[in-house]
Amino acid sequence: MMNTLSARAAERRTPGAPVEGLNSGSLLSVTAVVLLLALATLTVYLTGGTQNAAPHLYYVPIISAAFLIGPGGSIITAIVAGLLCGPWMPLDVESGTAQDLPNWMIRGGGFLLVGIVAALFRRDIDERIRKFRDFALHNPITGLPNRAALEDRLAPRIDKPPDGGQMLALVKVRITRFEEVVSTLGYEQGEKLMRLLSDRLKEAQTKDEPVYNINHGRFAVIAEIGVPEEAVKIARRMLDSVHRPILLDGIPVTVGAHAGIALHPAHGGTAPELLRAVAQATEMAVERNIDCVIFDTEAGEQYRQRLLLLSDIRAAPRTSQMMLHYQPQTRLSDGQCIGAEALLRWCHPTRGMIPPNQFIPLAEATGLISPLTLWVARAAIRQLKLWQDVGIDLPIAINLSARDLDSKTILREIEGLLHSHKVAPGKLTLEVTESAIMQSYHSAVPLLEHMAEIGCAIAIDDFGTGYSSLASLRRLPASILKLDGSFCIDLSADVRQRQIVRSAIGMAHELGLKVLAEGIETEDSLAEMRSLGCDEGQGYLISRPVPEADFRKWLEANGKPPA
Repeated sequence: MMNTLSARAAERRTPGAPVEGLNSGSLLSVTAVVLLLALATLTVYLTGGTQNAAPHLYYVPIISAAFLIGPGGSIITAIVAGLLCGPWMPLDVESGTAQDLPNWMIRGGGFLLVGIVAALFRRDIDERIRKFRDFALHNPITGLPNRAALEDRLAPRIDKPPDGGQMLALVKVRITRFEEVVSTLGYEQGEKLMRLLSDRLKEAQTKDEPVYNINHGRFAVIAEIGVPEEAVKIARRMLDSVHRPILLDGIPVTVGAHAGIALHPAHGGTAPELLRAVAQATEMAVERNIDCVIFDTEAGEQYRQRLLLLSDIRAAPRTSQMMLHYQPQTRLSDGQCIGAEALLRWCHPTRGMIPPNQFIPLAEATGLISPLTLWVARAAIRQLKLWQDVGIDLPIAINLSARDLDSKTILREIEGLLHSHKVAPGKLTLEVTESAIMQSYHSAVPLLEHMAEIGCAIAIDDFGTGYSSLASLRRLPASILKLDGSFCIDLSADVRQRQIVRSAIGMAHELGLKVLAEGIETEDSLAEMRSLGCDEGQGYLISRPVPEADFRKWLEANGKPPA
């Protein structure tokens, strides 16, 4: 298949030539060689014949023919040159002296030798070009045609779409969890896995269409279909072949895979547009964790807007677009404010306020969350210093992501900020979701223990939505447990949920943890949480997150906490 593809690619590039991108055998090339021969012959004759050095000019058309026409062209040109500079060309034009037979035969033999050398040199160059092109059009690990080959194949098929109501489909499969294999078994086994997967994908093809390895762990096929469902069948057949376990180093290995589909002309009129559409569809399938996604124009525009948003996130902290809003946290027994959670807000210069659920997950997925976390920490600690100076004795809670727990850098920065602003560490609460802790358990626990040792409070956020349990909390240096807001919904009507919340609060108290309920939005929820023994709470019933100036007004209206 590889050789067939190379030949096809070469034929598309240069009709009439087996490999070369040169204008072999074209009328223009032959004409140029003929003119060079004529010019050399005329020059030899006008300079007085073969007794001078002018016959060496014939080497120009001979060598030129090798590159303009091909290996055979240089040999034929050498023979013609030998005849033109042979018996019909006098030794001395003025006296009319003819050449001796050995004279022109030796010269003709020299021309032929140069022609043969030029032909061999041309063949060597052709072979090198063929190998280079073959390398440029194929993945070195799997041997499958690559993205460049796909673009070469796709462009002419788009220019000449299939007849009879058929449409062109581009199906792409992305392999996931490949890094787990590499980190466990090594790169050699990872490459072997890719080769085995490529063999399976080739076997899964029912038509004579090559499988393209367009990027690391990404494969694609082109298919002519009647309805989109046929493309879905192709995608599912490819996914089924990938999902079967593969034996590597004696270990059965399974990888994940997701597929995207783009159709011509509905999703793109050119090869780059179709490739962009299928890439977006595949990424949507990965993000939504579903097998296959057909590109949707509206979703594609949302994807584009997300990418634009991503580029703006980088500059937002430096251009005063980010701000903190503060949501009061109160003691449920008497309503006294005992702290505030600092929540990041983004006021985009052209889009206005962007909801956190749009940019926070995007920042987490792309690794930009850590700079945002550090910005929040700086702003919150500066605010603590300002409150401290005016007698507001309240702690502020900030959120840490799973990525923040994978590095010691951010927590060291936070510790340095507390020291430089002369703020007591006890005034800062670090909120971490239970899923983030479980995701980075071995690196997270020592870091959180260190922050607890210097005096920071540690809160387990969104408890009840992750994978941990109260039993696992005994190993964490937490002092606050924040119940997820979903526990406040229909609490009075759902007896089983009340029992779950009561048990969670009781067991947390046994572990020495304070319990704070999130999402308190109704008087019933507040009364139920208070009756179940919950210590603290926050939610829209108490106050929405508000700018710092409004938070101070809320404090004045609802009772300033003691300094």
